[in-house]
Amino acid sequence: MQDSAKILCFGELLLHFAPDSEGNWLNEQSLKMYVGGAEYNVAAALSQWKNPVKLLSALPENFVGNQLESQLNNKGIEVLAEKTQGRIGTFYLSSDGDMQNASVVYDRFPSVFTQSDFETFSDDDIFSGVKWLHISTITPALSDNAFRKCLQIMKEARTRNITVSLDLNYRALLWQNQNPHKIKELMPFVNVLMGNIWSVEKFLNIPVEYELNGKFDDENLLKQAEKTALEIRRQFPEVEKVANTFRFTNGNRVNYFATLFTDELLISEKYNSDTIEERVGSGDSFMAALIHGILKGNPDQQILEDATKVAFKKLFVKGDTIDESINIETL
Repeated sequence: MQDSAKILCFGELLLHFAPDSEGNWLNEQSLKMYVGGAEYNVAAALSQWKNPVKLLSALPENFVGNQLESQLNNKGIEVLAEKTQGRIGTFYLSSDGDMQNASVVYDRFPSVFTQSDFETFSDDDIFSGVKWLHISTITPALSDNAFRKCLQIMKEARTRNITVSLDLNYRALLWQNQNPHKIKELMPFVNVLMGNIWSVEKFLNIPVEYELNGKFDDENLLKQAEKTALEIRRQFPEVEKVANTFRFTNGNRVNYFATLFTDELLISEKYNSDTIEERVGSGDSFMAALIHGILKGNPDQQILEDATKVAFKKLFVKGDTIDESINIETL
């Protein structure tokens, strides 16, 4: 891809501390740590697949921020960092924990990102060479300034004919003191939407109407996915593609598949395993593969199958981002 096809991601860069769930890290005085954050995870995968990527974020003005910026640059990610005195946000989650529930402990308020006014860079700085803008619903949950910046740059992307994607990843701890329906304000500027039928219900108030039995092979899941997508398209006609991921876990057992709605509902192959190594970053890997496939002009079914396979493979890679074992061109 050419330099004029940069993908811009806007979100908080985090340090992920991963203590073992048994507490041995206290005795061993050793704690695994990963660089994370939803938008960074997407950017890292896209960069690994040779896409030119920008990350608009915030970093502390100290050696930690400098080293993180160098690390991202070494990965091929161009960093536009709001730099202030303060701290990097962190969270604690063991490898067998899940971001979707209360097993995650956030320590990100305040941080340089949640305190930033996002006024360092002009629109021309931000959008230079950019063809695609990606944000997740984590970012607008972090502060009023972050929400307003999301809305402002999504509007600006529209005026510049830049494709906008939004990942409706719902984190209950981030929304417990605010109304998730404010995400509706962002929707008129979204072209590609990812999430699942339950996050759509939380954010967009589009109800899950079919009775579901909680199993991955429930045919009503597909009926609801189509019904939800049609209602999204009716309310927000700028949305061209709606992706749903379905991950059902029982202990270490996992069943995984996804759908993609354009003018019809496409369904991916289904994957299952009796073990799972990592619960973080699978959805971000799916989102990255979705963006990659669309920019390459691949057929919709191939885009869906590649994204689903990448997301499933990520469940067996430790840490927040994919590694070199996941090459989208040789799946």
